[in-house]
Amino acid sequence: MKKILITGTLSLAATMSVLTTSCGDFLEIEPLNAVVVENYWEKKSEVESVIASCYYHMQDKGFSQRVIAWGELRGDNVSDVSNMPNNKELYDYFVNNITADNSWMSWADFYNVINLCNTVLYYAPGAQAKDGNYSMEELRTHEAEVKSIRALCYFYLIRTFKKLPLVTQATIGDDEDFKVPADTEETVLQQITDDLEWAKNYIWDKRYFGDWASRKGRFNKLSVKALLTDIYLWKGDYDRAATYAKDIMDEKKAEYDALQKSEEEGSINMDAYMQGELALYNGYPLLVDAVNGNSHYSYNQNFGTGNGFESIFELQYDREVRSSNEGISFFYGPHEMGKTGWVSAADYLVSQEGGSPFDKVDKRLEENTGYDGTVTFSSYPVYKFRTLFNSDNKPYMRGTVENWIIYRLTDVMLMRAEALAYMGGEDNLKEAFALVEAVNMRSCMGYKTLTYDEETVKSLVLDERQRELMFEGKRWYDLMRMVRHAEDPVKAMSKLRNTYLIRKYTSGGRDAVARMGSLDNLYLPFYQKEIDLNPLLEKDQNPAYIIY
Repeated sequence: MKKILITGTLSLAATMSVLTTSCGDFLEIEPLNAVVVENYWEKKSEVESVIASCYYHMQDKGFSQRVIAWGELRGDNVSDVSNMPNNKELYDYFVNNITADNSWMSWADFYNVINLCNTVLYYAPGAQAKDGNYSMEELRTHEAEVKSIRALCYFYLIRTFKKLPLVTQATIGDDEDFKVPADTEETVLQQITDDLEWAKNYIWDKRYFGDWASRKGRFNKLSVKALLTDIYLWKGDYDRAATYAKDIMDEKKAEYDALQKSEEEGSINMDAYMQGELALYNGYPLLVDAVNGNSHYSYNQNFGTGNGFESIFELQYDREVRSSNEGISFFYGPHEMGKTGWVSAADYLVSQEGGSPFDKVDKRLEENTGYDGTVTFSSYPVYKFRTLFNSDNKPYMRGTVENWIIYRLTDVMLMRAEALAYMGGEDNLKEAFALVEAVNMRSCMGYKTLTYDEETVKSLVLDERQRELMFEGKRWYDLMRMVRHAEDPVKAMSKLRNTYLIRKYTSGGRDAVARMGSLDNLYLPFYQKEIDLNPLLEKDQNPAYIIY
C-alpha cells in the first residue's frame, strides 16, 4: 500500500489551503513549506489544515476516477465509445477481461486519504494539549470528522474488493512495517460502523457552519447518518438502515415546515431560501419540478447551483484550484457540447422500442443523455453534471467545475424504500412504493406512471434508483446488493448477467457477461503491485482472478 511518510518535512503541506473559496474559513489557511513535523502539530489551525487536505485528496484524479470506474463501468448505464479499445486497460476492465496487473485495481489514492485521517488522529490530541484555544470538544469533532472520511474510503474499498488491509494507525516513520494482511469484510464493516456510531455523537451539526458549502462539503451529523444508512443497507441490517434514513427525512421535513412557516409569516431567511423552491410529493419535500417555465429546475439546482435543500454531502470543487473534476471529464467528457469521454450513455436507455427504463414524460432521460424525444443520434454522451438547461429548456454546457454528489435526499429516500421492501409486510411495502412514486412523480411532471404490486416493489426500487442516480457512481453497488441479498444469489447472478449487463453492450456482450462467472467476480482482485510489495495479501487474493 502506498503511504505518505510524515517524517522530516510535512510533504502534504502544499495542498492544505487548496479549497479556500469553497468552504469558508476552515480552508482559508496559508500553505506551509518544509515545516519540521515536530514543530508543526502545535495548534488547532494546523489540525484543521490537514483535515482540509483529506477532502482535497478525495478530489485527486486517481480517487475521483475510481469512484466512477468502480461504481459505474461494470454496470449497465454506460457503453464504450468507438476508440475505447485503444485504451487497453480501460477496455479490458469494461468488458470484464480483468487481471490483477490492471492499474484500475490500484487503491493507493484511497489509502492516501486514510493515512491522512490516521495522522490527524495520532497528532491532534497533542496539538489540543498545547493550544489553549483548542477545546476538548473541538478535538472530538475533528476526530469524528476524520473517522467519517476514513469510513467512507473504507466503504468504497470493501464493496469493491471484499477483503483488504484495515489500517487504523498512522504511517509516521521510515521504519514502519507496511506488510499488513487483509481483513475480512465483516471486520472492516464492524470497524467503520463502530467509528460512525461514535462519530455521530460528536460530529458537527451542519448549523454550526456559516456557509452552505461547508454545511454540505464537510461531514456532519446528517451526512454521517447517510453513510450509516448505506452501510447498514449493504450489510442487510434493514431495520437500522430504515431508521437512519427516516431520521434524515424527518429533519428535512422539519426544515421544509420551518421554511413554509417563515414564508407565511413574511420573515423568510434568504440564506435558507437559496436552497431552492420546494413542494410536497406524496408528503415528502423535494425541489419542485419546474419554475418559471423551466422544467429542469430541480436538476439545475442539484447539479448546477449545488448545495441546495436536497444535498447532504458533496465534494466542493473550485475552478481556481481544480481546472476540472477529472473523474467526470475523463469518463463523461469535457465542457463541450457533443463531446464525450471514454464512455457514453448506454444505447438501450434511449430505445423507443420498449427497452428504455424511462417513461416518455420522464425529464431525467434528457437530463442524463440529452435525448429529448425527437432527433436520434448514433450514440448519446453523458449529460448529467456537465449540462444545465436555460429558461427555454435548452441544454448548454456549464462553465464551472462540477461538485461530486455523494449523498442527496432522494438517494436516502430510495435507500429507505429498499430497506422496507426487503423487510416486507404490507405497511412497509406500501411506504416503499410511496417513496419510489414521490421521486418518480417529481421527474414525470406530477404524473403517476408507476403501478403498485407488492410482488415487484424490490424491482421498482432498483429501477428507480437507476433512473434517479444514473452516472453518480451508485449503479454497480446497487446491482451487487441485488445479488448479495437475494434468496438465491446464484440465480440472481444469472439475472444480473443476462437481464441487466448484456443490454449495455453494442458488441462482444456475450463474452463480457460470460466472464462474470461466479459471485467472486462481483469484486475486484488485489492489484499485483500491492501483492509484490506486501506478500501477505497473496493468500487472500480473489480466487476468481487467480491463474492456475
